[in-house]
Amino acid sequence: MRAAVALSLPAAPPDARTAELVGALDPTFLSLVGWDWDLGVFFYPRAHPVLGIGECDVVGCDKGFERTGPLCSGCRLRWNKSGLSLAEFLGAATRYNAQHVTQSLCRFPACGRPWRSPTAGLCQNHHYQRVQRLKVSVEEFLVHPVPIPLAGFGGCEVAACNRYRVSATSPYCDAHRQRLTKAKAGRSFDEERWRLTTAPVSMGNEVSMRGLPRRLVAELLYCVQERTANGIKTYGFWLRTLCERLRALRCEDLDGLGDPLASGLRGQTATLVLTMRKMLGRLGASPEVEARKDVWDLAVFGFGGTANFTRIHQSALREATKLWAVDELPRRRGKSVARALQAKINAMAELSQSLRFQREDGGHAVALLDRGDITSFCTRLAFRAEAGELSVYQWIRTARSVRAVLNRWRTLGLTARGQILEGLRADFVMGAEDIPDEPEDSEAGKDLPDEVMRELCDNLDLLEEMSGVEVRVCTEILIDTGRRPDEVCRLPLDCLERDPDGSLVLLYDNHKAYRLGRRLPIGKATGAVIAAQQERVRRRFPDTPAALLKLLPSSVSNLAGTKPISGIWDQHRSWVKALPDFLVPIQVQKDGRPVTKTVAVPVELEGRHPVDGFAPAVLADAVVRLGGHQVPVVHEFLEDFGRYALVRVPLREAVPVGVGEDAALVEGQHRVAQGPGAPGLRARPPRDRGGGHRLRSLQGADERGRGRPELPAEVPLPGLRALHHRHLLPPRPGGIPR
Repeated sequence: MRAAVALSLPAAPPDARTAELVGALDPTFLSLVGWDWDLGVFFYPRAHPVLGIGECDVVGCDKGFERTGPLCSGCRLRWNKSGLSLAEFLGAATRYNAQHVTQSLCRFPACGRPWRSPTAGLCQNHHYQRVQRLKVSVEEFLVHPVPIPLAGFGGCEVAACNRYRVSATSPYCDAHRQRLTKAKAGRSFDEERWRLTTAPVSMGNEVSMRGLPRRLVAELLYCVQERTANGIKTYGFWLRTLCERLRALRCEDLDGLGDPLASGLRGQTATLVLTMRKMLGRLGASPEVEARKDVWDLAVFGFGGTANFTRIHQSALREATKLWAVDELPRRRGKSVARALQAKINAMAELSQSLRFQREDGGHAVALLDRGDITSFCTRLAFRAEAGELSVYQWIRTARSVRAVLNRWRTLGLTARGQILEGLRADFVMGAEDIPDEPEDSEAGKDLPDEVMRELCDNLDLLEEMSGVEVRVCTEILIDTGRRPDEVCRLPLDCLERDPDGSLVLLYDNHKAYRLGRRLPIGKATGAVIAAQQERVRRRFPDTPAALLKLLPSSVSNLAGTKPISGIWDQHRSWVKALPDFLVPIQVQKDGRPVTKTVAVPVELEGRHPVDGFAPAVLADAVVRLGGHQVPVVHEFLEDFGRYALVRVPLREAVPVGVGEDAALVEGQHRVAQGPGAPGLRARPPRDRGGGHRLRSLQGADERGRGRPELPAEVPLPGLRALHHRHLLPPRPGGIPR
């Protein structure tokens, strides 16, 4: 039987927060972990999908493994030193040097002393009596008439320990008696503090919370309960390390730990503290209470992330911005609510910073704010954009956000009598003329060239090896359908249907436009990829109803398969970085003679044209034609660079032309001089940057030259062919068609 020593320290009377935490604990969870308030030990169950600890395969080992099996950490260490194979080690190894960690009472009936060892099964006195006096077996000794039960010595006086003393001369168990001897050696020593702060004897599936305040224990239990309910693992060595640190610092609650890193915690244990604090903050929270804080946890409002108002220094403006945010949140949806909301808050922080720097009162006197402050703010934004501190996009977005918030303040009535912005002047607003003009669109597309697509498609097996089959399937669906990544990641399992004519359609939700249940025709090859993934998901989660499953289930905290992958951006970045540079043949025409070169182009182009990866010497050539492209790319190396068709081209001087009919497409827009049968380039006179014809790509000229015929009202779809990139994909095993 397991030793069970009751807590000897008096419990402090519970306060309201402690009572709230204890009331939030689920009795079923407490029973699962074997919790007893008097014992104070958290037991990890052996068989549980989240908290469970696997059994060590070594015969006689009472420890388990939490991450890497089939050996516990101690047995794995001995196996690595043995030089044996795993089968040989398991056949020969015994747990002879660690079984003494477990402590139970003597097997003799009614004896109150702990056993000498698991092998002996008897306390020290009874073991001596059996071996030296009676000389009988353990079974015979247990029924022998001579031995009598002995009274115990009590529990160890270390606050965190639940073990028994082994003698009447020491107030500690055998393990802590040895630790005390080492701790006292050669230095001054506070034994009373040592009793309160020293760590207990660790067991594989136990975490001692003895010696911690009741409120702190309730906080830890509640957080582990919530993490378990959400399918998130809380490893025993994380919780054990945290408890030992809290005990050593004598914290009254989790907030008393301060900065986890400064307190000595590292890695996942420090992260565990932050997530626990977030869970505790949400207990009993309400939108009304959360709205009074300067940093919001948007989970209280039904969204993810946080909203931080601390950069708005004027209290009236900060509170008014909070009221605007409370009014704005119900109209928001999607996964990027926190980012969009924080962007507008940051824009108001820019206004706050401008008022703080340019007004003697720092902008705190609301009634004194006027049009001059708006003008100063606009000037400050323009200066920061000119200095490179803000991009043009940030400049425009900040101005638009401030204008929207200022206007909304007035429609919410915040400037009325008795309101928080009472006395705010009517000219403290931003008009349309205060918003900077958007830069002219270069009409540059973002399609990846065929060379890059071929390289990516040839290495999809590497993506699957690095990130898993779900990421590969998601990537293939993205290539085939062109839908947004978030829409593909959140696809349900039953997302594949057939139209009445037998053609396949993909069911998806357009969350951004809030158009749910959309139907997208897809090819047979794409349908085969989705069908194969559906079979994998059904085999992985056989007990979950299909209506709840996701096509691309996450591998993290997802016991039932109802949680989709959150994204593939990081996996794609790692994959692309792992790909080698590839060779692209180009034709360079110089002095009227074509020259073919082969240059290395990095795959990681972030949507740019491959010519961006060329060496500067190649970029200086007059004409560049990518192999396989129908339209030549013209480039002239000058000082004034712009961007044309995602290629570095001087916007004032370069005119792209081709041969034959391509040159005719731009006839009438640019005067073109060309040699017989060869592409040409002619400089045109510089124009005013504010007007005139813009430089356009040959593809755009082709569309304008040929025109776009009107489509009939109903477009017949007799059948869909595989997309053009499909011939680039490697064959799939098992005969699955492309």
